[in-house]
Parts: sequence; structure tokens; C-alpha cells
Amino acid sequence: MGEKITTKYLLDLVSRSFALAIPLLDKNKKIKVEVQYLLARIIDTIEDSMHEVKDKETLITGFINILKTGDTKNLENFKKVVISKTINENDKVLIENIDIVLKSFFNFPIEIKNMSISYLKEMGYGMIYYQDHSISNFDDLTDYCYYVAGTVGIYLTELTRLSDGLNLDRENAKKLGIFLQKINIIKDAKTDYKEKRIFWPSSLFDNENPAPYFEDAAYMDKSLEVLNKMIESAYDEFKPSIEYIMSIEKKAQGYRRFCLLSVIMGYETLKLLKNNYDLFTGKVLKIPKKTALDIASKVKSDFYTNKKLEDILLNYNK
Repeated sequence: MGEKITTKYLLDLVSRSFALAIPLLDKNKKIKVEVQYLLARIIDTIEDSMHEVKDKETLITGFINILKTGDTKNLENFKKVVISKTINENDKVLIENIDIVLKSFFNFPIEIKNMSISYLKEMGYGMIYYQDHSISNFDDLTDYCYYVAGTVGIYLTELTRLSDGLNLDRENAKKLGIFLQKINIIKDAKTDYKEKRIFWPSSLFDNENPAPYFEDAAYMDKSLEVLNKMIESAYDEFKPSIEYIMSIEKKAQGYRRFCLLSVIMGYETLKLLKNNYDLFTGKVLKIPKKTALDIASKVKSDFYTNKKLEDILLNYNK
């Protein structure tokens, strides 16, 4: 017999970083965040698929409608259509097992479900907008990252308000999501380029043509120049992200650890990527396993006090 498919199994399949961070969450939020991530991933899978833009919009609208109404009578057909043009094999497994994710979602309190749908809807329509609008400049990049991940930051903040009675800064929550998404867009640039998806602002490239930057070693200096501009853009959101974490009180300690693990890993990833031409050659760039384990251990033992985080802020961009 194969392994029983659960939301946890699906999460481990489609996300390394979130699968590491979610177990740190307080019990009152864990399953809700797990399911929200998987629902967002389903929308993201549609965005990344080979479907035509108009079909992506129809599929995302249809999926949001299933969440709103609880009507799953057309679910099998929906799964078949999405899978037919899905790129990633693990994402196909997720789509095939949407029923498991929906079963958990439909059991949530109505207030949680409505909040979830509100942010997923905003995320989905933002993704559709950028299917036929290019990312021309850094304002566009930040706007795109808001839809994809800033909405997640606000959902988590609202969930923490409902679950723990904490009123955290929504603007900083948004920036924490944007920070993490910008890092993903930087580190996945070569893979995205090969799949004909460009999320770096087109204005960074001569004649708005990224090809030489990813294919021609003679462009190394220019490639590193645009890479470092992307890293500077990510750092715009770093200080607000840390300040957001510093404001999370002890009663939501698990949530603080969850955010910390993601942000500190992201910070170490940016340090690895800076001036690193390997990114353009397609070499997989990951922080060393020992470093990752050390960060996870320090997060769990609450090593990162507010004083330690203030020290990081004093030195992060030097």
C-alpha cells in the first residue's frame, strides 16, 4: 500500500521551505496555514500552466467559485483540464488530490473561509493581470509580489488576530510576503527563463532583452549588475519584515518562529546570491544544509531575540 495522502503529505511534496516552517506554528493556526498554502499553490499551478490566458482566468474563477459555494460536482472535470497543461509533476499530484485539501477547508469556521477566499481571489486576479501585462520596472515587480505573496502575509496577520487577539502591522506583513517572493524570483530566474517566464523588470536589460544575460558569458558584468539591483530591491522589504517579527508577542511564539525561519533563511539566501554568476548558468544555489539546520535550531531555541534582530538590522546591507 502507498502512503496515505494527507494535506501534510501534499505540502511536503510541493514546498520545501513551507514544509519546514509550518510545523513551528502554534496548533491553533497550523492546519489553516497548511491548507491556505495548498489552495494558493493550486492557483499558482494554474498560473504556471501552459493554458491560454483566458482559460487560466476561467479556471481560477471556477476554483474560487468552488471554494465559495462548496459545490464540487464539476471537480473531476476541473482536475482533468488543469492537469492536462500542468508543467510540474508534483503539482499534478496536488491537483489530483484537491478533494483532500477542500475537505479540510470546508470544515473551517465561516469567518476563516471567507477571509481565505478574499485573499485567494485577490491573488488569483493579480496573477491573471500580470499574464498579459509585463513587469517593466521595480514598481511592477513589487506590485506583482504583493498579489502572489503580500496577500499571504495579510492573511496570516488576520488569522493571528482572530486566533490570538494580536493586532500586527498589516503593511509590514505585506512587505514580509513581498520580501520572500522577491527572493524566489531571484533564485529561480534561470529556471523561469528556460520556461519562457521573466519576472525581472524588463527595463533592467539592454533593449529589454534578457537572453544575453542568461546565455552569453561575455555579459557577466552586466548580469551581475542586474542581479545586484534585484537583491537591493529585495532588501527594501527586509527591515519591515524584521520589525514585523519583533512585534509578535510570546502568546503567538510559534507564529514568530514560523516567520523567523522563512526570513532568516531568505536573508542567508540573498547573501549567497550576491555577485554570484552561478545563478545565470543554472547551477542550483542553496544555503549549505549545515547553515539551514543551524538557523532552524536557533529559531526553535529562541536565539533570535529582539536584540539579536536589531544587530542583524545594523549590519545586513554592509
